Amino acid sequence: MEQRAQEELLILFRDAMKVGGAAIEMRLRRFASLIRPSDEALAQAVTPLVSGTRSLRRESPDIAHPVDADTKLPLVRIEHPSATRVPPLLSPALQAEVDRIVHEHRAADRLAAAGLMPVRSVLMSGPPGVGKTMTAGWLAQRLDLPLYTLDLASVMSSFLGKTGANVRSVLNHAQERPCVLLLDEFDSIAKRRDDDTDVGELKRLVTVILQTIDDWSPTSLLVAATNHGELLDPAVWRRFDVTLPFEMPALEQRAALLHSREVAAPLAEAVAAVTEGQPLSALSRAVDVARKQALLEERGFEEALITWAASSAPQSTRAARTTSKGRRDLDIYLHHCRGLSAREIAELVGTSHMTVVRVLKRLKGEVDAGA
Repeated sequence: MEQRAQEELLILFRDAMKVGGAAIEMRLRRFASLIRPSDEALAQAVTPLVSGTRSLRRESPDIAHPVDADTKLPLVRIEHPSATRVPPLLSPALQAEVDRIVHEHRAADRLAAAGLMPVRSVLMSGPPGVGKTMTAGWLAQRLDLPLYTLDLASVMSSFLGKTGANVRSVLNHAQERPCVLLLDEFDSIAKRRDDDTDVGELKRLVTVILQTIDDWSPTSLLVAATNHGELLDPAVWRRFDVTLPFEMPALEQRAALLHSREVAAPLAEAVAAVTEGQPLSALSRAVDVARKQALLEERGFEEALITWAASSAPQSTRAARTTSKGRRDLDIYLHHCRGLSAREIAELVGTSHMTVVRVLKRLKGEVDAGA
């Protein structure tokens, strides 16, 4: 490109950046990426115009957040980074993906200089209580960005056309400045378009969402979470840069959660061994309930927690687990908490006196060897 034309083009780009907007910034980043193979000098000249935009935007004054035009209720819930946020307990594979997303966003300027963009959109799917919402909050914490959560109660409207307008307002707002936008219960606004039970407005909204994901600003991170991935429109899965499948926590994750809630390691491992199929949220609630019972009912915390664990297994598998080593060990400890002697426990459980003694010592942290 001749020198004069290039100078005019750069002036145009500078004027556009003064106006601002995530769409303009994204287009300039894409332009630099596309032009680089044929005109490296022009790409190098454009890149500084968009690099560093993240910090400049974050320092700008706060703008009004979107509200429903009729009710004036806010359409997003806002959480600012907090040092008290607890990191999620993820599988090694999920943790590696989360770390990669953070690393790319922290190196956004380096990627832009090479004509690349960080991960812009993440779709998390899995059963309730496995840490999807917590992971979105942790991403915002590590990126030092506010977390915007779409408030479905305010967004969903009985008036034709209002739901779509509200969602579009939130999507546009989240791209005005760096943030992490969480679309929780994503299946409620991105259902399959062949679902005959939905009105035309929501079907049109899916198309808008797909277009928005394609053009999402690299300065913000879009995170969608669903408990029902099978309800999502098939095209949605292809649009996200990263998909994170969450599963029920493994034994190691369950034990780590209990230990992080100040349950002694031997007991945490024993409880974790018999709570397969329980989400981390259920384990955390069980610890809270056990502590309340210990305070209000003058009951031992360990006894309350073990009682919950013994009854938490699904009915279809409880019979099989009754004879398992893990369930036996908890039964032994539960009887001990209720004041029975080792010999009485041995007779009830159907094992030897020495086995009872070894199990109790291990669960109380007095020895490491198993029974």
